Amino acid sequence: MGLLTGVLIVASVTDIKTGKVYNWLTLPAILTGLALATVFGAPFGQELAPGLVTGQTASWAGFQASLFATMIGLMGFGVLVVAGGLGFGDVKLMGAYGALTASWQCLASAAVYAFVVAMVLAIVVMLRGGLVKRTMHRLWSVVLTKAARVDHAIPDDSPRVPFALAIGVGGLLAAAEVLLGLNTPWAAGW
Repeated sequence: MGLLTGVLIVASVTDIKTGKVYNWLTLPAILTGLALATVFGAPFGQELAPGLVTGQTASWAGFQASLFATMIGLMGFGVLVVAGGLGFGDVKLMGAYGALTASWQCLASAAVYAFVVAMVLAIVVMLRGGLVKRTMHRLWSVVLTKAARVDHAIPDDSPRVPFALAIGVGGLLAAAEVLLGLNTPWAAGW
């Protein structure tokens, strides 16, 4: 938990200060998570990924769980990069989160919490910057131009929300939830 907390805090700070989540943080975190899961089994993965064969050694099952959670984090958030909503650093941070927790359930909870935290951060940024009217105007113009099937360039002067901070807060909430044995509504069927 300490390593995970450290990675999330450093990523949050660098994203706030520079607008980036660096490879020197995320890539070693992914490799370390895979290695730790291989040596010690899946630390957060009480329920391993579907399709894992029973009777395997804890190290092989831990590696598979960590790799599965890493791939879910990378692919799931990679779609958002293509859509233009996130940067690759955020994607790699979610991959690192999956590797370090070795639990796709914990990763799913972290993603839900991260989006809620990001939404709250966006509202705070809009309110503090007096940008509510401008934001609503831009949203309305996007809706109208999309409905009319007209291309409309949106100015790139909008304030930024550090999504790594949202991942950090959401990730710590999800990890604490798993460690305390609490069940989230979206994980009840898993």
